[in-house]
Amino acid sequence: MFRPAAQPSAQVIANAEQVVLSGKPSGLLADAKALTRAAWRLSPGRFTLQGIFLVFGGFIGGVSLLLLIPIINSVAKPDGKLEVPGVGSVSIGGIPLWALLTAFVLLTLIQGLIQRASAINSARFQPMLVDTLRHQAFVAVLDARWTFVLGRRKTDIIAIVTAGASRCGAALQQLLTGAVGIITALVTAAVAFWVAPGVTAIALVGVLILAGIQVATIRPSYRLGVEFSGQSRNLQAVMQDSLDSLRLVRAHHASAVWVEQLADAFTVTREVQVEQARRTSTISVFSSVALAAAAAALVQVSVWMHVPATSIVVILLLVARLARQVQGLVGTGAQLANSLPAVQELAELTTDARAAVEVPPNSGTRTGELSAAVDLPLIAFRDVTYTYPNSDNGVRGICFTVPRGDITVLVGPSGAGKSTTADLALGLLEPESGAIEIDGTALTAGDLPWWRSHVAYVPQETVLVPGSLRENLVWSVPGGATDAQCWEALDRAAADFARDLPDGLDTVLGDRGIRLSGGERQRVAIARALLRTPALLVLDEATSSLDDDAESAVIGLMTSLAPHVTVLMIAHRQSTIDAASYVVHFDDGRVLGTTTHAAPGPLRSAHDHADAAAAD
Repeated sequence: MFRPAAQPSAQVIANAEQVVLSGKPSGLLADAKALTRAAWRLSPGRFTLQGIFLVFGGFIGGVSLLLLIPIINSVAKPDGKLEVPGVGSVSIGGIPLWALLTAFVLLTLIQGLIQRASAINSARFQPMLVDTLRHQAFVAVLDARWTFVLGRRKTDIIAIVTAGASRCGAALQQLLTGAVGIITALVTAAVAFWVAPGVTAIALVGVLILAGIQVATIRPSYRLGVEFSGQSRNLQAVMQDSLDSLRLVRAHHASAVWVEQLADAFTVTREVQVEQARRTSTISVFSSVALAAAAAALVQVSVWMHVPATSIVVILLLVARLARQVQGLVGTGAQLANSLPAVQELAELTTDARAAVEVPPNSGTRTGELSAAVDLPLIAFRDVTYTYPNSDNGVRGICFTVPRGDITVLVGPSGAGKSTTADLALGLLEPESGAIEIDGTALTAGDLPWWRSHVAYVPQETVLVPGSLRENLVWSVPGGATDAQCWEALDRAAADFARDLPDGLDTVLGDRGIRLSGGERQRVAIARALLRTPALLVLDEATSSLDDDAESAVIGLMTSLAPHVTVLMIAHRQSTIDAASYVVHFDDGRVLGTTTHAAPGPLRSAHDHADAAAAD
């Protein structure tokens, strides 16, 4: 259910005010550093607390391991002495076994409580990071120029902001797990070295060789992580495209085409995962065999060096534990390497979006109401040129005015530049040359928030969210609207059908308004625009799906809005064109001229119109 009134938590908003993830890291180590910096910037307190938990947990674990030595000696030789390196012989006969066991249990309890506190802190910290990264990336995309969004697949943006941020959270957890593993392994190695330096040194060589073999899986895991990210986005794109085209797919009985594409995407994604499992499992087999051989060699060496039996048992336990820790550490490293590419993707998206920000921070903006001077055009296009990136499409040198309080219709063949002109009027596109004047003053990037507060837009493709009729009407209205205002807007938009809906304004319209016809959806969109009480109403083929009666009612509405609302329409239907006060003719990205309803004869040329605009 769509919730227009929902707001992000205060914590997320506060976190979003600072840049958490920035730059464009490239490579495994760079991604890890970027993620660590992001975690620190987000919450230095929680990050430091997690480090304290890790250090103390490792220390307590080391002390617990040391207790194994007197416990084993107490069982084997109750009245014997314990040889402590650097200290000498220490009598343990006076220490009851129960006291040693109790101390071991208490230390284990303390370690468990520290691990519990660490897990709770991590459970709070990790989702906070994920939510903040998502929020910052999504806000950056929403604030970016329209051309930034046009140049990317929507499914790629969705995948990076959602799944990518989740993988960043998983990478943070793996980083913390790896840090725990490193500290624990170092403590275990220190204890083992303290018990038997010579034997431990030999064992450590074997463990390091084993770790070196396993580390070979980490960089391939990073490469596979990059490939997995790309294939996952492709899979999501195929699914989204197939669902968007579902009506046409069924009408053409072409399901097999999309099923085959989806199966191919599944296969490629699955093969990437299988390759990762193949590498990891192969290394694991060799590691297990090497570990068993190392343990056998360690026992033999200990016997040759006349190490006491109790010490051999302790050393074996310590070395076996150390080997498992190193093995787990390398496994965590492989998982981390597989997740880290998401950090680079999310950082690049956020950084690129911020670089393409539509309204620069601290830029000046106009305030107040629009002019009421009738003789001053609301909008004037002064020799405006805009072409889309990597394309020849756009408009070139267009000159015309949109008189205040009248209906101006843009006409011309498809691709002539009408929709581009509407986007320019809305400030979605920025002219490459020329100027767009609002109330006689050139529109700047800083003026866009002010200008759009006076504008309402009804696109050719109706945008409805999967919520109720009321939610679809009020989500873009600052401050919301009362039920009476909603019904008034629906009545003015000729949306008589709304009064017959089973739950009135609370009727759920379904995904993209599927419960309504195309014409009914357009009328809801027009009513939503009217609720904004705009000074300029822009309609892009907004009556194309209406029947004759509904179109006539909407045209009557447009006419009745004068002189309080200026209407700029794109239309092909003659009945809509006939209702216009001014008709601007486009072809091949240029303005051919303008006719008026009162004088539909010869076109005013673009040159004449430019002179008139200058005179205004």
